[in-house]
Amino acid sequence: KTAYEIKECDWSSDVCSSDLLEESVKFYTQVLGFEIAKKFAREDMGAYATFVKLNDFQIELWQFQDIEENSKPLNDIKVRGIRHIAFEVDSLNETISKLKEKGLEFSEPKLGASGHNYSFTNDPNGVALEFYEK
Repeated sequence: KTAYEIKECDWSSDVCSSDLLEESVKFYTQVLGFEIAKKFAREDMGAYATFVKLNDFQIELWQFQDIEENSKPLNDIKVRGIRHIAFEVDSLNETISKLKEKGLEFSEPKLGASGHNYSFTNDPNGVALEFYEK
């Protein structure tokens, strides 16, 4: 068991559109420990997809030929839509330490309103990833 083993996620699936599909797949599999569940092309959509899975949680990573940029910052929680993915871990400090060894940068850990310590990093597409401990 590694210090950064993800214990739980509040979603069963999430979708991430990207122009960095290969880099995103490597990040989620090699850095966070997800496994590739499915890879396929959708020629009718001009898209390629790789679904990565960890326990009961799946992230759909899509790359489109004509991807549209979102003009709103991904970490602005006032904007409608999903703003980040949160992962529960046993030890926030150990998780941050192990993932920093893999090149990730984290925000300074803080005590949240829920009473739990948390910190943020980003995936290769800029999607905010929150790690928290209970």
